[in-house]
Amino acid sequence: MRLNIRPLFLFIALTTLSLLVNSAHSWAMETAEPKKQTDNTSSTAPKSTEADTHTEASTAPTKSTEDSQQNKVMIKAPVDAFEQQQQDIKHYLAQEKIVPLLVGTDSYLTVINEHTTAINKGVMVLIPDWQQSIATPNALNQLSSNMPQHGWTTITLHPPHKPQSYPSQAFTAQERSTEDIETLTNYEKKFADVMQAVITKAKSYPGVIIVVAEGNHSAVLLNIYQQALVAEPSALVMLSSYMPTLPENDKIAQQLALSDYPVLDLYLQRDHRLVLASAKMRKDFAQRAMKIYYRQRQLSNQATGYYAKQTLTKAIISWLSAMGW
Repeated sequence: MRLNIRPLFLFIALTTLSLLVNSAHSWAMETAEPKKQTDNTSSTAPKSTEADTHTEASTAPTKSTEDSQQNKVMIKAPVDAFEQQQQDIKHYLAQEKIVPLLVGTDSYLTVINEHTTAINKGVMVLIPDWQQSIATPNALNQLSSNMPQHGWTTITLHPPHKPQSYPSQAFTAQERSTEDIETLTNYEKKFADVMQAVITKAKSYPGVIIVVAEGNHSAVLLNIYQQALVAEPSALVMLSSYMPTLPENDKIAQQLALSDYPVLDLYLQRDHRLVLASAKMRKDFAQRAMKIYYRQRQLSNQATGYYAKQTLTKAIISWLSAMGW
């Protein structure tokens, strides 16, 4: 008897195929589930990123501001030049020679070098030019060192600085003239008060009082004496005198010609161009007015604006001897 195996084989084949289909379906479902999760993650990721970006953007300026505030460097305003010079004077010069003068609410410094001879001939008040300090090397430092050996006590003043608005930069000549007159008038009143305090200090020493002024201050003093804001000195020595404007230089020449006190007008061969121009004008006015006690002299020098060593001292001593001092 022969067995028919075909139905059995067909049954086995169908069963195997069914198992394979079920396995494939299960594998497909398992594979699709992570993908779905991945898709869900990817779909929500931009929202999370957008939210984080919004949060960072909102907090970034605050953090940047905090960092900038921490790293901020405070830049202080520059020290006033006058105050800086006063600090330098107190630091570098001998404290026992520095004598402060209180004028109103302002303090000004003076340096006093007393005579080294047996007899004191008098006091020389030394006034540096605008913006210059007490130890200006081009002229007055020579006198403060040398004159005590010739019997003169020197008082060197640290004067107020030039007015910031002078000379005027206005558009028209009339406006410039008006502003310059007003500025100089205010400055002269202030400077006169300072000079009055210095002269009071100088009177504590015996002898005559001679004022030696440099540059613009020698010109300003002429106007102060002309207005009788300060008592006239026994004599005035002008060193490289000038003013920045032509009307003021003309005014100086006229006031010099009308003065009654002796004047020694010194300037240099190599000097400021306005000094050379105004020196001739002063000499012409003095000769026209027949001012007896006026002498003008040009000194030789190498460096522009600097009086040669010992030259200034000899010129003043010679003139004082001729005057009987």
